[in-house]
Amino acid sequence: MTKELYWKNAYQKNAPATVQSVNNEKFVVLDQSIFYPNGGGQPTDTGKLSHNNEEFNVVFAKKMGKDISLEVDKPGLKEGDSIESKLNWERRFALMRMHTSSHVLAKIIFNETGSLITGNQLETEKSRMDFNVSEFNREISENYIQKANEIIKQNISVSVEFLEREKALQKPDLVRLKDIMPPNLKTWRVVSIGDFDVQADGGTHVKNTSEIGTLKLLKTENKGTENRRIYWNLEP
Repeated sequence: MTKELYWKNAYQKNAPATVQSVNNEKFVVLDQSIFYPNGGGQPTDTGKLSHNNEEFNVVFAKKMGKDISLEVDKPGLKEGDSIESKLNWERRFALMRMHTSSHVLAKIIFNETGSLITGNQLETEKSRMDFNVSEFNREISENYIQKANEIIKQNISVSVEFLEREKALQKPDLVRLKDIMPPNLKTWRVVSIGDFDVQADGGTHVKNTSEIGTLKLLKTENKGTENRRIYWNLEP
């Protein structure tokens, strides 16, 4: 079972670890990992593993049951090796900013329309979310973006807590994804943006909305009956 260091501290850039297993010479499982695995609309982290002055590029991270499998670019690591992991921090921080911005924007749209998220994909340069809403054009979307930026400018602290399932289920609107049942986990990870938004979430986030920057609307699309898509990016 890989210990998920990024869950407790998204700002941790380096960490020692021990290789637990290696499959097909390039899929490495560590005892603990700073690399976020691809999933939930957030792309994989990348970075490096160092062993005996040799570096192995981490090109993909994937959740495999209770383990996190890291794909490296060349063979050489073996079970029992002690390594130093280093995160591609520029990529991680860009995704942290995007992820927190998506929570702010989703809450604005939920407050305005009651709409839930039907799909999402974060990227470092731009991101998108889909909503089950009937009326959705550029003018309306610009209004949502403006309101999201107003919230961001309030410099609200972002925090993470772990709640027992029974206690988490007592919080209304904790799961904001349409047609997704609450996760069947004993303990939920919950991300709060002050008193503005609270969501069950497994991704990485900034500590304060002041780190996000400014949302800029790129475009909107009609993806079908009551399914609308909004694209945005972030400016410093």
